Amino acid sequence: MKFLQIAAIAAALSALTFGCQKKAEKKASYPPTPATLVKAESKSVRKYIDTLGTISSLHSVNIVPQVSGQIVKINFEQGQFVKEGDVLAEIDPRPYAAAVMQAEGNLRQAEAQLKIDALDVERNRKLAKDNYVDKQTFDSLLAKVEVDKGVVETCKAALETARINLDWCKIKSPISGKVGLYNINSGNVVAAGTSVITTIEQLDRLYVDFVVPSQRLYDVKRFMEANGGKAAVDVSYIEDDLGHRKTVAEVDIILNKIRYESGTAVLRGRLDNKDGLFWPNQPVKVRVNLEEIKGAVLIPNMCIQIGPKEPFVYIAAPYKDGVYVISQRDVGEGQLFDGGMRAVSGVKDGEMVVKSVSSLRLQAGPFVYAATPEGLIMGADSKPILDPAKMREFMSNATAIADELRVKFAKEAAEAAAKKQAPVEALKAAEKAAAGE
Repeated sequence: MKFLQIAAIAAALSALTFGCQKKAEKKASYPPTPATLVKAESKSVRKYIDTLGTISSLHSVNIVPQVSGQIVKINFEQGQFVKEGDVLAEIDPRPYAAAVMQAEGNLRQAEAQLKIDALDVERNRKLAKDNYVDKQTFDSLLAKVEVDKGVVETCKAALETARINLDWCKIKSPISGKVGLYNINSGNVVAAGTSVITTIEQLDRLYVDFVVPSQRLYDVKRFMEANGGKAAVDVSYIEDDLGHRKTVAEVDIILNKIRYESGTAVLRGRLDNKDGLFWPNQPVKVRVNLEEIKGAVLIPNMCIQIGPKEPFVYIAAPYKDGVYVISQRDVGEGQLFDGGMRAVSGVKDGEMVVKSVSSLRLQAGPFVYAATPEGLIMGADSKPILDPAKMREFMSNATAIADELRVKFAKEAAEAAAKKQAPVEALKAAEKAAAGE
């Protein structure tokens, strides 16, 4: 176990005190330093990737007329929710109704002509068989019937087109959703395929598009493959004070290339939005949940100190009657989880870790007692000691234990120094013997 440098300082101070025992001075006595301690805890957590994303509609539709004409009626209010099939606007239908009547008349003419020519064929069929009508004339009659049939089909197609155009005079919603603003008001003339009357966004089902670093795409892809090609992501408001507004989306789409400029991969998930929590084009936070880590050791992130080579923590080992001896230990840092807890390696489940302590007061020795952030002494039941008499009793005992530890550390330091000095003295003695002194 590595003790702090303050342990060596304390030992040296104690050794100096012992060397002056002949003097009648009273030894200085210092209580342990109060420290906020927390217990490392083991629990199962999930690896994750935090990123940003954007909400988009599952269906976003521009309402564009399919026929040209004057808008005679607008049947929706701006921002209104509409259902699939609702009539949003109406174009003047009279020219298209007339076109339907014309197409019906042309069809009747074509059918009548077909009927007349078919009768001519039947009248001449027996005559042609008896050679009273030459074959060329009869063949011409047959061909004319076929031409008439083609004209009838053309007229039917023209009638169907005219009816479709008339139906398109009523502009209907192709999806259920929320309409936007009026781009064109009643009375304006619109052109087929170019004029956008409004837009409709589906809101009850949405996409969330987000990116992950290209280096992490393999991890995400491997996790999705192990879970039926899907992964769950947490989607929340981007504002810190609104992070509680969140839902879960299911990701099953990875785009087919990396964005070279940013070095990121784009993924897409679907989420239910029946409560209207999110809106298209809204920026959001996204957390991609990956595989579970069982038995991860978590400590508060603020326990971790920055060392010259590795990050480290102070481990508090219980010594006696509420007094702890602290030592420095290097740790490996893992991911940061909710509540400011970080996964670490190098710390065991249940070990006490120092969360906050006064480095200046530790100059008197690496021993502490558990205290609240406000400085109240923590008893064996992990509750603050509020009785003044018990507080004085605890501090008296703790001070005696601290003095005991200083003596112990001083003795160990002196023994270590003696062991280190012995080879040097032996070498000097050998050199003197060799010199004949």
